[in-house]
Amino acid sequence: MQLRLLADSVLDAAADAHTFGYAVRDTKAVDAAFASFFFCDWETLESRRVPEAVYMQLKFGGCAAAAAAWLAQPLRCKAAILPDGGCAALEPAGGMLHLFRPGGDHASSFTLCYADVAAHDLVAQEDSLWFTVPERGALARFSLNQRELTLRAGGNGIFRLPRGITRNADTLWVCCAGSNEAKAFSLTELEVTETLELPAPPEKIFRVYSRMFALLADGRLHVTSNK
Repeated sequence: MQLRLLADSVLDAAADAHTFGYAVRDTKAVDAAFASFFFCDWETLESRRVPEAVYMQLKFGGCAAAAAAWLAQPLRCKAAILPDGGCAALEPAGGMLHLFRPGGDHASSFTLCYADVAAHDLVAQEDSLWFTVPERGALARFSLNQRELTLRAGGNGIFRLPRGITRNADTLWVCCAGSNEAKAFSLTELEVTETLELPAPPEKIFRVYSRMFALLADGRLHVTSNK
């Protein structure tokens, strides 16, 4: 596998099964919080600028407008679109989780944590949320219906500082900042089935069709090349 640099100074990235998008710091803006938003064609790797609202739709789904209004830092929050069309948004520090109903109404807020350590990133699976706990080297599953933890995975150094997490069908891709790796965790076998080495600690990795887009901790964005 070869990696190609797609962009640097990347602030955030989001994707679904067909589309990859990212936000880049606008170096011409006086305020460093300003960003430009892009969608990348997975075949040609050509990027086109899109409005902020379009990018937020990719990240938060139908709750985009409500989430952007409710959250203080929507670009820095982690997000998971729920099967019913609602979404979950995790604040960048402290583990505060906000749930939104389909259509955008705020449903509830509470702290998501494992062993008194706040969640770092999350994805949805049916009526549950999987989330990473870097300090514990673990993944945990939280039932939204029962409002309790139902499973923990990790231990024995399998995940070294697991941070970003994404889902592709029945596979979770877990970014391990302590080992410069992304690991594929099977939701059916509940074990690691593949390891992808990266040039720097990964923050997030997405699979769109046959390509893998990796956002690194230093703000660089790499994509696998078939050449």
